[in-house]
Amino acid sequence: MKWYNALQFIVLCLTVALVAVDWGIGLWATVTFAVVTLVKIVAEKRVGNPSLDTPMRVTLLAVVAYWLVNVASMLYSTDLSGASDVVFRKAVMLVAPLCVLLSDMSYVRQNHLRAVFYALLVAVAGIFVYDWVTDSFEDKNHSYVAMYILTVTPFIYKELAVRRQSMPLWWRLALYVAAVMTVVFIIYIDSRAGILCLYGLEVLFGVHLALKSRWWKGALLALLLVGLTFTAEKKLPSHNSRLSVAAVTSVAADESLVEAVAAGDTVLATGPLYGKYYDARMAINETALKCIADSPVLGYGVGDYDTVLIDRYGTEGYQSLKEQRINAHNQYTETALATGIVGLLVMLWWLVMPLFVAWRRKAAFWEVLTLTFIVMFSLLFESILERQMGMQFVALLYALMLLTVHVGRQPLNTEI
Repeated sequence: MKWYNALQFIVLCLTVALVAVDWGIGLWATVTFAVVTLVKIVAEKRVGNPSLDTPMRVTLLAVVAYWLVNVASMLYSTDLSGASDVVFRKAVMLVAPLCVLLSDMSYVRQNHLRAVFYALLVAVAGIFVYDWVTDSFEDKNHSYVAMYILTVTPFIYKELAVRRQSMPLWWRLALYVAAVMTVVFIIYIDSRAGILCLYGLEVLFGVHLALKSRWWKGALLALLLVGLTFTAEKKLPSHNSRLSVAAVTSVAADESLVEAVAAGDTVLATGPLYGKYYDARMAINETALKCIADSPVLGYGVGDYDTVLIDRYGTEGYQSLKEQRINAHNQYTETALATGIVGLLVMLWWLVMPLFVAWRRKAAFWEVLTLTFIVMFSLLFESILERQMGMQFVALLYALMLLTVHVGRQPLNTEI
């Protein structure tokens, strides 16, 4: 391997691991990855991946188009300062995919990509051990950390499904421990999206094994994994009050009723003496959908949509949400608010392109399917692509999916 290829690969591994540890350090690692890739392009005197076919070129177009839709929305944003800040921050989502698409990555082999995912697995394990020792699970942003954890679960499944027999016993046991760790980690950080997505992944693993091996093996695997997760969810300490977060609009509300609402799983009725109680998630979604209905095609622009949503909270009577300036907590509605149905369709196009390329090339389809599922499911519960830590990791994961398909890796079932 030439020196610039080795350097690019080392920086890629470090970037994937560091983004999971800290978004600030991860940002500098991402910038370094771009700089190293530029050096590589200059050293090779070649721009563009020589084996790009039509689907990959369309993917390149989708990557750029998603960012350009946000840029175009500045034309009808009144807050140009806020709009330019959003557009500048979202530019980080171009870095990793363009590095893969615009440089020759033909040197990457299966073991190289395995090393990248092992780097992420080691980072996640390190975070888990640190949080366990310091009892700091509550300090984590659950939605974003859940994505890091979930991303290693398809990799663990693939390693055990394909390479189990050829592994040393200690390696195999380490992966089993890692699989249990991901379940425990997800439960301790109490991510709603993470727990639900984990159940979905476990069913997908079972279906995949049932299709590629004996059906009872897949059913047994799904039953064991779901049973393990459900049992751990019931036995391990968790902060389940988050599963139904309620907000209060009246400062004169009865404190005992406030506590009952905060601890309960359902919404309590309103009353003249106790103020108005409501489920925060339902209130956010309803208000966001009303705003979208008023400007469905192009939205309000990346500079104005958050102000429109926050002001609408006050109009709808959700004063506490307005005071806290709560965002849409759903990337799909957030995108529709900012850039309308046009922007939402471009985002969906961008999200599914790696899966489409995997299907066209008949390579690594199940791997890309599980990773796409993690990203698209997570976007339902949080505005992932509005924060640096979410944008960086999704962009890196997107690049890894493209790289997985580009190097022609075989589907998961090759050795089952």
